[in-house]
Amino acid sequence: MEVVAYSVPGIHCAHCGSAITAEVSKVPGVERVDVDLEEKVVSVRGAGVSDAEVRGAIAEAGYDVAA
Repeated sequence: MEVVAYSVPGIHCAHCGSAITAEVSKVPGVERVDVDLEEKVVSVRGAGVSDAEVRGAIAEAGYDVAA
């Protein structure tokens, strides 16, 4: 199992975290999603998780992943 962190500068409240968690949780292989509102980081834990799919799910929730 691996953990990948994504910087998402646009998150700032619990609603942001809930929206991202809901979308990213749908990605195959994702076992856990943690959103740190203070650091503006989304950590995704799972096995065989597609980076492109996670980035797409974050975008679907309405947020951009920093480069």
